[in-house]
Amino acid sequence: MKHNNITDKQPDAPAPHEPSAGTDAILAEGSDALHPPALMQDDGSFSPEWYSRFEELQPYAATLGKFRRPEALAKSYAMLERMKGYPDVTDARRMAAFRTAVGLPEQAGEYAIPRPENTPDELWDPALAAALSQVAYEYGVPPTAMGALCEKYADEGRRMLANAQEVQAAAIAQADAELQHEWGRNYDDNMKTVADFMSHLGSRAGVDVAELATNPALRANADFARLMLAAASLLEEAPLHTGAAPIDSREEARRIAGDPTHPLHEAYMRTSHPRHRYANEQYDRLAFGHPL
Repeated sequence: MKHNNITDKQPDAPAPHEPSAGTDAILAEGSDALHPPALMQDDGSFSPEWYSRFEELQPYAATLGKFRRPEALAKSYAMLERMKGYPDVTDARRMAAFRTAVGLPEQAGEYAIPRPENTPDELWDPALAAALSQVAYEYGVPPTAMGALCEKYADEGRRMLANAQEVQAAAIAQADAELQHEWGRNYDDNMKTVADFMSHLGSRAGVDVAELATNPALRANADFARLMLAAASLLEEAPLHTGAAPIDSREEARRIAGDPTHPLHEAYMRTSHPRHRYANEQYDRLAFGHPL
């Protein structure tokens, strides 16, 4: 049997696989992920930017970067543990440490409580604001919290002031309605008599009665107007005098006719005034020299 002189050839074996440059990079990255840089250096200090290994520490990078050694970080942690809880305000040293730890102003003068917007004068007291600033400093109240409290106080104060003004306006309207119903067509004359009488009393006593005449508490009290009208009637019957010297009857008559501040002047000049007859009689009695 003949054999062909052809040698049987076997397939070439595959050459060993050689990693590419891209593969090396992937392997290196995986190796880094499995073996991240050490936290510590040989001398026992932290490796540079050691905190960058922890995603949750990234917001505190600026602070953590100050710690070079573990013992410094441990001491800081121990201090924070000791400061847990609100310090006793009488412990000045601990309160000072508390202010520093939480970033509060170190001096009372650094507190500034601004006047809340649209706060009326009735609700704002600069001296009180300064006193509250001192209290906020002593008790370690954050300025933002103090500002929020002041805003809340101002809001509540504005609400209460507006409500008080509404109640006051309603009381004034009620008193005015009572007097209009009671005095009828003589309302305007009576109110003018009351105003003149108060002005007369004020000039006698050297008192400015302008604020009294517009005082909401008095205007809301119908009885006050009634009393003033009754007192004005008594003055018409027996005009006030100081007792130092007798009243000059002719001078008093001249004032009734020509002095608008005299309580009888309006009644004397207006024939429709409900007291015109009495004022005219007073003038005639005084003008003819009869003493009061």
